[in-house]
Amino acid sequence: MLSSRHQSVLKEIDAARCVGSWSTASALAAKLAKHGSPGHVFGSIVSSEAELEEYLAKVEWSPQEHWSDDGIMQRSSNGVRVTARYPMNISSSPKQLEALEKRLQKIGKHTLSDEEAYQLSVVTAKVYFYGSKFEQCQAAVDSLATTIPDEGAMSPVYVRQLYMAQMVMRGITAEMHGDMDTAHSMYDTALVTLKERLSSQAALVVPRGSAAGAEKSHEELVNWAEEALYRRAMASLAQDNIDRGADELAVYIRVMDNVTPATFRVFRRLRANRLHMQLERQSIGTDSSAATQAKERVMASHRRQMALLKATYAFPRANEAHAEVLAEVDGAARDWELVRAFSRVESLRLLEVLYEAVFLTFNSPQVLRHLVHVLVRFGDYHEARLAFVTYRELVERQLERVKKALGSGSKIDSGLESVNNILRTVVVGARLFLVHLDSAHDCLSVVHFANDLIDDVEARDPDHQIIPPVPETIRAQVALWKGAAHGRLAQRSREPSNRADHHCAALQLLRQAAELNPQLYEAHYFLALELALGTRDIAAATAAAKKAAALDATRLDAWHLLVLLSTARKDYAKALQICEVAMRQSVWWPAYNESQPDANKSE
Repeated sequence: MLSSRHQSVLKEIDAARCVGSWSTASALAAKLAKHGSPGHVFGSIVSSEAELEEYLAKVEWSPQEHWSDDGIMQRSSNGVRVTARYPMNISSSPKQLEALEKRLQKIGKHTLSDEEAYQLSVVTAKVYFYGSKFEQCQAAVDSLATTIPDEGAMSPVYVRQLYMAQMVMRGITAEMHGDMDTAHSMYDTALVTLKERLSSQAALVVPRGSAAGAEKSHEELVNWAEEALYRRAMASLAQDNIDRGADELAVYIRVMDNVTPATFRVFRRLRANRLHMQLERQSIGTDSSAATQAKERVMASHRRQMALLKATYAFPRANEAHAEVLAEVDGAARDWELVRAFSRVESLRLLEVLYEAVFLTFNSPQVLRHLVHVLVRFGDYHEARLAFVTYRELVERQLERVKKALGSGSKIDSGLESVNNILRTVVVGARLFLVHLDSAHDCLSVVHFANDLIDDVEARDPDHQIIPPVPETIRAQVALWKGAAHGRLAQRSREPSNRADHHCAALQLLRQAAELNPQLYEAHYFLALELALGTRDIAAATAAAKKAAALDATRLDAWHLLVLLSTARKDYAKALQICEVAMRQSVWWPAYNESQPDANKSE
């Protein structure tokens, strides 16, 4: 029977071990470790564990390097394979761990209580585990029960962490033997058992030795509860149980969202969140209803990913690209399209992600490209213009490097914007200047830049050995906006000769665009507009406008032009008929029809 003084020391030791205050635990254990005093065996066990943990806290390691390829999912004929790194350990057992092994073996020769024997076995297994002696580690934990021990007098609370360590080590050794079913069972049993012992408000994962402001390299090598949560999901994915694995991975992410400090395991959480978004993307596929249901989850996942990236990366140094941030930007833009998150509020959430990425990449052209597209869709044309001007300046610098590579016949750096991406963004910029900013001259400047780029690439790489050919769809759009700009200038020119030159150029380019891409709505619409305003050729304009309306009946500008053309022929009945048809085609028709009195509603 221990005295009240010894019981008080045991409580303090239990508390110190729980929070990872190993120097305190070691000092308190020294009071029990005096030979012949009650609890001296237990004190020796605690002192040994404290020495182990203090040694591990000094181990320098890089979580970013350790988990650099974690969470990469590959599909094969054998199912799904997900890379899941084992916890960081010491590859060659140092003298400190060897000395601890001998000390713990010597302690084992004493007469031990059941509680002391259990703690000695787990601590010994930890020494083997960190020393990469996995066979001995397995032997030490296999003899232990998979149920949590009763709360004894020595460690009523810390025994839960020892139990979690025991179960995780058993799971990892099972993984090493390819027994993923047993591994998953160990992780799941440990987590369920621990939750039953904790209150509803208690945190499942409590980082130790990871105080706010601490260096990431000094994170504890293994947090057993965190390891169980993560590896449980990985084990399910390895068994090709995608739905269960995705749900368990979501649990891991939610739990880790609430850890303190927020930077704990940040790089592994980056990998886990990226993997979860990939699984979500695959589950959606082409199902529009699934995309609608997943919309909020997808947007929240990208907000989380950007928050984790901000905690991981700082403002880039020279020649530092932050590829992780660029990959997230591409993924966010793709997923917003996938779930059709096009409302102003949803576009604003994507803009927040992009603006944060601009800082983390220092105006990367790749980020600015997405920013231009989203700002145009959002309707902030002034900001879109600024983003496009910056994008153009940056890609012009990059194109100098591309030209040098083409001249020498060498490969182009993978981090540079592709020519086709540049041209697609230039097309968006041309439309921005002409349609939204009403600047035909700026539009012409942009398309001249595009034409020069196409001609330069064709001249330097005629066989397309380095740069793939420019698609006809892009060439059609470049011709379209150049022709539309000439048409706008023709309408506003006061000099007949100048007006005629612009008009001829507009007709030639718009017809070229329609030939290159017969499915291009704007080519037929602007051709109809130019025929109507430039030559007063009502019949030809009507034919072109009908083609535009047939390609996209929901867009009202072609219908409106058809109404004006019918009015010009004084065919007012036809004009009214076109108005009726156009209204029915419009996306606004259901709301309009619903607002009308019942007597006036269409059948």
